[in-house]
Amino acid sequence: MHLRSLLIVAVPLALASASLVREAAAQEPAPTPQPASVPSPQPEPPLPPPAQDAGTSGYHNGNFFIRTPDDVFRLYVQGRVHVDYYAAFGPGLGNLAPGQAVAQGFSLRRARLEMAGEFFQQWQWQLGAEFAPSADDNVAANTASLACKVNPSTSYETCTPQENTVDNPSMKPAPTDAFVNYAPSPWANVQVGQYYLPFTLENRISDNTTAFLERALVIRTIGVPLQRDIGAMFWGESPDRVLYYTVGVFNGDGPNRPNVDTRYDLAGRAFIRPFIKSASGSTKWAQIGASVHGGSRDATKVGYDMPALTTSEGFSFWKPTYTDSHGRLLHIIPSAAQEAFAGDLYVPAGNFDFTGEFVYAHYDTREAVDGLQLSPFTERLGALEGWGLYAQVGYWLVGDHEILGYPSYGRPIHVDLTQPQRPAEHGLQVVARVDQLSLTYSGASRGGTNDSRTPNGDIDVTAFALGVNYWATRHLRVSANYTYYDLPAHALVSSLHEVSARVGVQF
Repeated sequence: MHLRSLLIVAVPLALASASLVREAAAQEPAPTPQPASVPSPQPEPPLPPPAQDAGTSGYHNGNFFIRTPDDVFRLYVQGRVHVDYYAAFGPGLGNLAPGQAVAQGFSLRRARLEMAGEFFQQWQWQLGAEFAPSADDNVAANTASLACKVNPSTSYETCTPQENTVDNPSMKPAPTDAFVNYAPSPWANVQVGQYYLPFTLENRISDNTTAFLERALVIRTIGVPLQRDIGAMFWGESPDRVLYYTVGVFNGDGPNRPNVDTRYDLAGRAFIRPFIKSASGSTKWAQIGASVHGGSRDATKVGYDMPALTTSEGFSFWKPTYTDSHGRLLHIIPSAAQEAFAGDLYVPAGNFDFTGEFVYAHYDTREAVDGLQLSPFTERLGALEGWGLYAQVGYWLVGDHEILGYPSYGRPIHVDLTQPQRPAEHGLQVVARVDQLSLTYSGASRGGTNDSRTPNGDIDVTAFALGVNYWATRHLRVSANYTYYDLPAHALVSSLHEVSARVGVQF
């Protein structure tokens, strides 16, 4: 009875449980079908190796470097050798006296040793010294001359004989670029020392990579005839490289010369690249810029001459010295206001480069007899003023702008070791340029009376230049230039043809 009763109760319960299980199973969602197998994604290309994998020494994208394992200290080893050949021809050139004619033949234009470095990748420094012959002593081949001294108070002159060797080359090693730069931010850098004056586009381009062997006529004559100066500047650029600016305070007396009158020059330059975000290819590096340079010279303390106005090969078509009607040697000396303004444009388009600059300058002068430059005996007060410009076009027959990069602006050396090594390239470039110079010298426009031989008048020059550059990477160039000059009528030579060539190695 008991077993029977249990069966009567258990069987209905089991049937009811099975029914509940079936209902619950019916209410569960159907299992999600498994997707077909997908192959695993391919790995991305590896990033450039970090700096710590670049080794402690080597060559990377144009620079030899040595560094400590922690990359706190870096040293860059540099140098350049430029061997040039000069030739010139034109009517009357052969009749010029020694010291007036153009030097012809082979020349060691530059023989420079340079070193640079970094600390913590925020402090940069550079030091260069030039060992090429800088001048010739006694080019007029005099075997004897008089050494004369003039009393600056009484103007009394005493002379003693002095023997000279004939055509003695003067080799005077001297610093070129020597500076320290602090760079806490791309926007804010402070640089002190001696370096290219921040005025005009071409003056900030290294001698290694200028399109022609020498800078344009207007840049060399009235723009920045001394190229470098000693001072301090504040400079920076936006991280996207759209904007660059610099403003600085300088002695105003040129390289390797102390401040002689405790007055200072102001110089500044800025440019923008308006298409760097919108254009593609080389055109995005197009830029437009402006420069300003101003200062003054104390007439009682500055006694050095104005720079001569010369051609590329050094022929002087205007000199800051002359012999007056009394047979005295007169010096034209910078005095009072010294002002210059400039604008520039650079447009790369495909394999073409278009470059142009305009400079206006006003330089006050004074004239003094030789030996009395720092005395109260100033003969007259005048000015040299006017404008100049050049327009230049280049075309890459082989290679492109990447071989040299785009116009530099004196940025201290910093090698980004995270960037991949660029392959070595060859390039062949042809260039053409036209220069125009329009100046006027007025010896007594600010005071005094002109002498009959004061070199007053217009100084108008037109030059046409052609060049070809072969680049075996940016470290070796073989170049040839031809320039024709239409010179002022009162110059010793009214027209001149110059041919020059260079083999240069540079790192």
